[in-house]
Amino acid sequence: MKKHLRVVRYPVSILLFFWLSTVSTARDAKSVVKEVRFRTDDNVEIRGSYYTHDQSGPGILLMHQCMEGSDRNSWASVANKLAEEGYHVLAFDFRGYGDSDGQWPDFEKMSEFISVCRSTISRDVNAAFEFLKSQPNVNSDQIGVGGASCGVFMGIDLAASNPEIKTMVLFSGPFDIIAREKLNQMDSVPVLTSASVKDTRAFEAMKRLFSATNNPNSIFIQLKGDRHGTFMFDIDPDLENKVTAWFQRWL
Repeated sequence: MKKHLRVVRYPVSILLFFWLSTVSTARDAKSVVKEVRFRTDDNVEIRGSYYTHDQSGPGILLMHQCMEGSDRNSWASVANKLAEEGYHVLAFDFRGYGDSDGQWPDFEKMSEFISVCRSTISRDVNAAFEFLKSQPNVNSDQIGVGGASCGVFMGIDLAASNPEIKTMVLFSGPFDIIAREKLNQMDSVPVLTSASVKDTRAFEAMKRLFSATNNPNSIFIQLKGDRHGTFMFDIDPDLENKVTAWFQRWL
């Protein structure tokens, strides 16, 4: 049966209490951050930050938004928290961003942007996913994905073809009919999605995304203001905790 729309507006302290009461306490993992490099199948060197430790645990792949001022460091604080809770986390720079090699491909229209990401930037995503799964102590059949902006539909594309992805956190992204059809088939994957009310296009897209997920545990967190993607961490200081609690709940 199709779920009812459940929009979560902050504060969500009661919901967080429920999440945290259903999971174990922090695993006290002594985490470290490693600068890593790996290559795509078209031979572009991608660089990332790998937050890890010496315990076995699930993996989490984090993708930054495709806009000026963004790179893998936009997820750094969340990644540190997740690593301390026992997860192995990879945040990486897309080609042409941050420290990665290569050039971001040109486009003019949004439809071209999505097509370019699927044909080219998906190579970066696939390489990062395989790198994460291959690392020691990563439970390769238990993976979570976080994506902002362009990371939204690319995260959905990745999860649609990799059943080891068990949950997603998606912020402020384009959401087209292809992503809708794929997400609609992933009944077993709960999704936390969020957008700012005044970030109008992204907000409407995230409402459509939420409507497309058939998992009854999916939620939509609505925030004030107009911040986009991981920039929303600046307007809701508790958003990092919500993300951490979400992965604790489902991985």
